[in-house]
Amino acid sequence: MKINTTRVKMVLKNKVIPAIYLENELGISRSVIEKVRDGERKIENLTLETIIKVQKWIDSGKYTFSYDYSDLIEELEEDIAEGLVDEYIYVVRGPYNELLDKCPIIDYYYTSEEIEEGDLAEKTLITSVLAEMKSDNKIF
Repeated sequence: MKINTTRVKMVLKNKVIPAIYLENELGISRSVIEKVRDGERKIENLTLETIIKVQKWIDSGKYTFSYDYSDLIEELEEDIAEGLVDEYIYVVRGPYNELLDKCPIIDYYYTSEEIEEGDLAEKTLITSVLAEMKSDNKIF
């Protein structure tokens, strides 16, 4: 099992998730969660068992991390509706995002001739690009 401490920290510090819910889901004391949230306890000082419980919960798919692709999805769907794109586009990815565990799409080009100097772009099926962005855009 790979433990992503950034993700574990984000789950425990996310005040939108009630501490009582995490206590019931993970079997972690609510007081431990509240101390982490209040800054009284650091993630680094939690037991390995506690960190593993959170990571297993994340890995089970009960908590997902999202990326706001709303504007890019809207723009691409408009381009498709206007017939400006073919079956493939060239996507540009940003730096590695530890929460997503990948490099997010930050821009795209219609053709290889449009790719600006310094940009690395990969030729990808437009349906795959939209599916990836819509999947990462969901907030559960």
